[in-house]
Amino acid sequence: MERINRNRAAVALAVFSFVMIASMAVIFMWEPGSPVTVNKKGIIGVIEIQGVIEDTEYAGILSAAVHEAMEDDGVKAVVLEIDSPGGTAYLIEQVYLDLLELKEKKPVVASASMALSGGYYLAVTADQIYAQPTSMVGNVGVIGVGPGFLVPSESTFESGPQKITGFSPALFPFNITKALDSFASSVSEGRGGRLNLAMSELKRGGVYLGGEAVNQGLVDEIGSRQSAISHAAELAGLETYTVDSLVARVANATVTINLEYPSIGELNEANPPPALYYLYMPRDVVMENGVEELEGNVTEEMETIGQVVVDRSHGNKVSPYVLDYLSAELSKRGVFVGYSSDWDKVEAALGNATCLFIVAPTQGYTYEEYTAINDFVDGGGMLVFLSDASVEFLDTTVMQGAINSLANHWGLHFGKGYLYNMVNYHGFYRNVKVTQFEDTFLTEGLDTLVFFTSTYLSTTDADAAYASYSTYNSVSEQTNVYATVSVIDVGNSTVAAFGDITWLMEPWIYTADNQRLAMNLVEAIAELS
Repeated sequence: MERINRNRAAVALAVFSFVMIASMAVIFMWEPGSPVTVNKKGIIGVIEIQGVIEDTEYAGILSAAVHEAMEDDGVKAVVLEIDSPGGTAYLIEQVYLDLLELKEKKPVVASASMALSGGYYLAVTADQIYAQPTSMVGNVGVIGVGPGFLVPSESTFESGPQKITGFSPALFPFNITKALDSFASSVSEGRGGRLNLAMSELKRGGVYLGGEAVNQGLVDEIGSRQSAISHAAELAGLETYTVDSLVARVANATVTINLEYPSIGELNEANPPPALYYLYMPRDVVMENGVEELEGNVTEEMETIGQVVVDRSHGNKVSPYVLDYLSAELSKRGVFVGYSSDWDKVEAALGNATCLFIVAPTQGYTYEEYTAINDFVDGGGMLVFLSDASVEFLDTTVMQGAINSLANHWGLHFGKGYLYNMVNYHGFYRNVKVTQFEDTFLTEGLDTLVFFTSTYLSTTDADAAYASYSTYNSVSEQTNVYATVSVIDVGNSTVAAFGDITWLMEPWIYTADNQRLAMNLVEAIAELS
């Protein structure tokens, strides 16, 4: 009898051990997306991700909430309640990596009322994403604020050329592309086979409403916050549960949520450049920022205005800083460049000048002013147009209207928007490669040019350099063979036009064959003089 009892006890112990091992296996070997059935009661933890994530304290609270979810055995699943346009790149990545660790231990479901840029970056950590019909989702991309240019000081000494700036201005765009690739890879990994967008389309940074986001595989279902909570409970195998805010648990005080879009200036103040942001910013917010203009100091001395005249009388966004390389090379050849903000002085100087530069004007030219310039060109003077599609040079209230008020008289037209290429670019998508050339004095010896945020030129059989057919225009969203350089023969003179100005500035002038293009222009001007 005693032996039978011992056998029964052994069998009971074995059964109990098997049940315990099976239960532990279910708990600790849970895979994302796989429902479990052992939990009858538990807590659904909610992590509210709201507003712009630009503050280290707020990011720390979010990370602490994730840690709380991981450490509290009573929390069986987590819902991310996302209403955010993103924030500073490194803070978004900090929270993202924390959420990936949480996902390895417990189910994570997202409810997105707005998940844009960095907000969507965090959403893709979830096993299931719910959105409302009018939720805004996506905007995969990066905003970079470059390191800028610093003049060396005679009282402050740094150990290397990038000690203060942190990056080479010429290489900074490559960092933006690397960050974008990281973002896009995270989306691809998080969504897997559910994603219906090609990488090239995803990287365009589009914003999708809830229904379209479902169709494109950016989210899984249309549903409410309660839908997300119910699904999280299902994944955790909960029959009854309570809902608890994990952010409220870990925050020592009321969390201040930034619900307003910061300006670039405000971001720079809080996080000095160079900096990267996974942040959606409406165009109006971007344009309201006080972007520094490359104006520089201009000495208006009529006596030294030079053989090359640069007009500044029409609100032109140009200074000696912009044309420094060109001026240096011309001075070696005995040709001097002068500037004036007084049209009467500019017109008077044309009598002894050989070349006139019209650079990024913001005010239109009158017919009388055109007539004076046309007489100059008919007399053998060269006319050079330089425009740009970037905010530093272009006044968006007039777009290209100001420069076209003059250029159109020679059958030349500067288009709206900027050129970009999502596949064949230098550094990042707005730096388009120009590889097709007509036989002109400007294009001699060129193989490849790189134009930075360039507009396109529309002329009558006068185009000299083109980007590839896979290049888009930002306004029409159409591909075409867009011209960035045009050369028009006018009697015994020339009108030359460029859709970009940055290619002529250091350090970008040393990219590809840009310097050779500049030297071709210099030699042509020097021959006239």
